[in-house]
Formats: sequence, C-alpha cells, structure tokens
Amino acid sequence: MSLMDALSIAYGVKDGRNYLKRRAIAIGSTLVAAVFVLTSFVLWNVGHLAAVFIVSDLKHLVLFQMQWRFIRWVAILVLMCIGIDLVNYFLPAARRQWKWITPGTIFVVLAFVGGTFLLNVYLRFGTNIPKVYGTLAGFMVLLLWVYLANLILLIGAETDTALQEMRLPGPMRPVRPERAAA
Repeated sequence: MSLMDALSIAYGVKDGRNYLKRRAIAIGSTLVAAVFVLTSFVLWNVGHLAAVFIVSDLKHLVLFQMQWRFIRWVAILVLMCIGIDLVNYFLPAARRQWKWITPGTIFVVLAFVGGTFLLNVYLRFGTNIPKVYGTLAGFMVLLLWVYLANLILLIGAETDTALQEMRLPGPMRPVRPERAAA
C-alpha cells in the first residue's frame, strides 16, 4: 500500500480511494506479482529440462539449448515489462492510458536487471555479511533488494511523468506543489 501511495505521488494525484478498495488492489497485485515471479522461476530453472524432453536427438538438442537461452531471457524481460506496466497502471490513483512500453518501463527493466546483478556481485565478492550475520543475512539482503526494486520503480514512474509533462504545451503543463518549491 505504501508503493500505491508513492506511485500516486509520482504521478501527481491524491489517492481518494477508500481503504477496502486500496487493500483489495494491494492484495490482488501481490498475488499477480507472485504468479509473475513463479512463471519467471519456471522459465529460468525448469526450461532446460523441458528442452531435453522436447528434443530427443543430441544434435538438435545443442542447437535448441542455445536458442532456449535466448528465448528464456526475452520471455523473462517481456514478463517484467508486462508486470511493471500493470503496476504503473493499477496501483496509482491516476487513471492513465494503457501503454505497453514506455521509457520508464525500459529504464526499470534495465536498472532492475543491472541492480540485481550488481547486488549479486557485491554480496558474492565484496562483503562478509553472511559470515557476520548468519541466517539473518538472507532477510537483510531480501529487504535491501526490495528497497532497491521500489526505488527503481519510483524513478521509472517519475521518468514517465516528466516525459508526459514535457509533451504538453507550455501553458497546459501542470505545476505540482513539490516541484514548484524546488
């Protein structure tokens, strides 16, 4: 629900929805996000096993595995774009026109993949967090990753809002109070 509030602020609207509607949207979006994560996990981890069952000839299996690696990445990136577009469409109180790909979505996908990779490299080679904190380190890393993901989502929403405001003619541009003070 805090992401809903933050996205509403990023799109420059005040959330006037009642508590039950906001809670229902938050629960529904959490369930949809879980389906997207599980689908990505299945694509990433179980896909190569499916390739063995689909292709029986060893010669064709090697070719299919190379193609599958590319298809797997593309499918996961498309799932991420769809999930981010759904978040940006349903969570904020602003009624926006549906767009499949926006510059903010592309930024979020690329920054999310890059940020996850860099966090993985940092945790693997540059820190002693697991040695110092033990099992608690997994929870700390998860919270850090969630914080990073939400920050990237908000930057992408602000990017879309700024680009949308730039497309409007000069006198019609809205002046948001937090931007006017800056």
